[in-house]
Order: sequence, then structure tokens, then C-alpha cells
Amino acid sequence: MNACSGKRSTATAAPFRTIQLHPTRRCNLCCKHCYSSSSPLLKEQLDLGALKDFLTYAYKQGFNNISLSGGEPLLYKDLEALLQFTKELGYNNTMATNGMLLGSHRNQALLQYLDLVAVSVDGPPVLHDYIRGQKGAFEKMLQGIDVLQQHNKPFGFIHTVTPESWKELIWLGTFAADMGAKLLQLHPLEMFGRARLELPQWMNGDLQLHRTYILANYLSSKYQGRMVVQADLLHRDYLESFPQIVNGFARSCNDKNRLAHVIDTIVIDEKGDITPFAYGFDPQFSIGTINDFDDTLFDRYLAHNAQKIEHMLQHTLSGIFQNKEQDIINWNEVWVYSSRSPFQASA
Repeated sequence: MNACSGKRSTATAAPFRTIQLHPTRRCNLCCKHCYSSSSPLLKEQLDLGALKDFLTYAYKQGFNNISLSGGEPLLYKDLEALLQFTKELGYNNTMATNGMLLGSHRNQALLQYLDLVAVSVDGPPVLHDYIRGQKGAFEKMLQGIDVLQQHNKPFGFIHTVTPESWKELIWLGTFAADMGAKLLQLHPLEMFGRARLELPQWMNGDLQLHRTYILANYLSSKYQGRMVVQADLLHRDYLESFPQIVNGFARSCNDKNRLAHVIDTIVIDEKGDITPFAYGFDPQFSIGTINDFDDTLFDRYLAHNAQKIEHMLQHTLSGIFQNKEQDIINWNEVWVYSSRSPFQASA
């Protein structure tokens, strides 16, 4: 998440304004926790021409980071052409992958256009293979890591934290550091997509969120200067002191009339639909589609929706601050649920 205050940052790099891109939901696996319910049976893919047009427009509007996900992005037929195009435009390119398909000549060739590869790991081999639904998935993932190491490609790991995996976080930190990872991202399991059907008993409660938060801080301290450890969790007190971490409208340095300044992330799904903030955000807040837009799209969207979104942000944060029973917040999950709340009808 990006945030700023009235003080000028000492960093010279511009904050990331991210386009989370799902060019296909086709995947070589059917993971039990998949929030997008991706599988080998899904064939729909984005049109490269329409995608290029939109990404050109979005870059001019201030977005500067591509975060590829899926499905398995390596199964997108036009991936190399897309990455070459976005890199030439000036985007930072990152990709989340299960790592099992990195061995082909085609997939190794496209690594030159990626700034960071994030590989999913669900724990030690037995747990990883169970979640992935395929025996030997862990070993195939390791082969992908070997490819990244051979190409000296910066990489990290993404771990979906569950009530079954939190106890493995110390092991995970050691594993990631020993592999040479630059990043370890810990993301709590959310009850969206296939997880809601296959893993309802694994919903993270307050205890698991506290454990994850504490262990993440321990790992961050342990590997400081060697590997960034990021937990997608916020403490309520921190959020209350710095609401601008999630509320772009509260940032004094932002131009409130520019979409990329108040909404750090937009999502493009495999149909070309554009939504703000996160995958699964309620369609009522749709920004539009890459297949039919003009250069007034973002301005028109803010004109019609800024007040409603800002009101929802304030309402959601107020509810978090008043609930003294919950200290650790999975903001992404809370925010998606908030977008679907009946409260919106009156906003």
C-alpha cells in the first residue's frame, strides 16, 4: 500500500500505482485456496491489442506498476509481447506464479522483461502439495526457483497464511532466506473463490491473525537488510493514526482529481473489466472495460464516484476504530466486504 503525508519523502522513486492484471484464469493447478477459482478448464484470455491501448492510457494517467496474476500468467499466450510492451512504456513489471512452468525456453526468455517474480509457496512439501492438489508440486516449484537463480532474476515468495500454516512461518522464513528471496509476503487466507467452498474450516480467526502479525514482525527483524518480510495486516492503532495508508483521499500530497492519486490499485480481470482497489470488489464500482473506453474514463469515474468511495472509506474505518475487540485488520478482506455492504445503497 502507498501512503504519503504533508512531509516530503526522502525516497526518490515515485510510489507504485499498480494495475493488477489477470490476463487469464487458466491455470495448470486447481489450488484449494484460489480466490479467483482458476483452473485448467478456463480458456478465456484478454485481447492484447485492447490491453495495450488501455495500458498506454493508464500509464499517461499515472499508473506505473504492472502486477500480473491469474490464473497462471505464464499460460497467457501473448505474455512475452505484453511484458516487452509494458517495459518499453516504462512500467515496472512484476508477476505472481506457481513457479512450475519456468523451465521452458519461452518462459525463460520473458524473464528479461520482469523486475520481480513472486512464487507462491504454501508451506513444507506435504502441506504445499495438499493445497496445490498435486503430488510433487513442491519439487516442481523448486525447479522453477532454480531457473530464477540461474538467470539472477530477483524473486520473492508469497504465502497464504491459514490456521494450518501459521506454525510453519519460522520454517518459511528460513526457507525463503536460504533460497535467496528478496521478499516474503504473508497474506492471510480470504474466504473468496474456491477457498469459500473447499476450506471454510480454515477461516482465520483473531488468534491466527495475531500470531501472523507477531511472527511477521519477528521475521522482519531477523532478516532485516537481507529480505523484506511483508504481512498484509494492519494494527488498528496504526490505522487510526495513519488512515492515509489506505485512504488516498486523506493524503495531503495527492491531487484529488486524479484517479491514480486516490486509488493506488486498479484490477483488470480476464474479461477486461476494470475495478478499483482489489479483485472481488463489488461490480457496482466498475470503472469500465478495456474493450470500450476513451481518454475521459478516469475523470468521469471520479466525478461520479469519488464522493461515494470516500464516504465508504470513512464509514469502514470508523467501524474498525470503534471495534476495540479486534486489533489486527486484514484490510483487503474488510474493504472488499465493505464494497458489497447494503450501506452503499444510501451512500
